[in-house]
Amino acid sequence: MEARDIAVIVLLVALAGFAAAYFVVGPGRRRGPRRAGDIPLSMRPYHSDDELESTGLERAMSWGVALTLFMAFFLPVYWVLEPTRINEWKDVFYERDLEHGRLEFAEACAQCHGGNASGGSAQPPPGSGLEASWPAPALNNFVARYEDNPNVEDVEEFMLETIRRGRAGTPMPAWSAAYGGAMNDQQIESIVAYLLSIQVDKVEEPQAFRGAGGAEIFDANCVRCHGPGGSGQRADGPAPAPELIHEFARYGADGTPENDRAAREAVRHTIEEGRRVPGGLPPMPAWQGVLTEDAITRLVDYLQSIQQRAS
Repeated sequence: MEARDIAVIVLLVALAGFAAAYFVVGPGRRRGPRRAGDIPLSMRPYHSDDELESTGLERAMSWGVALTLFMAFFLPVYWVLEPTRINEWKDVFYERDLEHGRLEFAEACAQCHGGNASGGSAQPPPGSGLEASWPAPALNNFVARYEDNPNVEDVEEFMLETIRRGRAGTPMPAWSAAYGGAMNDQQIESIVAYLLSIQVDKVEEPQAFRGAGGAEIFDANCVRCHGPGGSGQRADGPAPAPELIHEFARYGADGTPENDRAAREAVRHTIEEGRRVPGGLPPMPAWQGVLTEDAITRLVDYLQSIQQRAS
């Protein structure tokens, strides 16, 4: 048995003993007859002046001193022990929360994101016209990928909102009951607590699409949301993300070297950091930790090559 447990037991025994003494031999004991119809306390004759100024006063002062000494001992010990007790129970509840989150993740998320949250794949949305599997990102490096992203102010809140709302146009559904999903806030918070507990410190150097052409990179990663050729259309209707064939013009490209170069840098920045919606989720994820710098450059080259003049 630890010293803290012994101290708690001693305190409880002392408190019980003090209470017993107070009600058995102290001021709390019942005085006078116990028969039915007893005289109310407010109408009973009390001590005489001599008794009040002698034994009554001494007894009251003795109990006052005893109470003062007891509280002088009890409160400091309580203040010393209570934070430790609270922290221990916080750890217990945290471990329970992690276990609940692990079970929820295994049941709802592991099929796409992998059993250890290292990434996987999912079937494309029905009717989208897409045949290739939809890559599900790794979640065990979520913090490392987004902690320096200027579009994400709070990584934990971003993770919570992503699970709550899902990602429109992708196999990732909204899980929160507030958005038509099947989970309450406690379940989602448990999943996030579990994911945060298994984070790795850094993201490995991206290796995807080394040597691939810009069109190949676009077809493998971007066509799902932006449509074939950046048209903004899919087989099942409008794509969830905007068309890209006028993207450079939206960033100010007008055929002059300076403005075209600025638009190109803006497009590259959007690909690297993702897109932020004020007051909501960045629906476009950051690709900086997924694609190499050369792959992003080739992707920007491809996007620049498909630009069309506004009609």
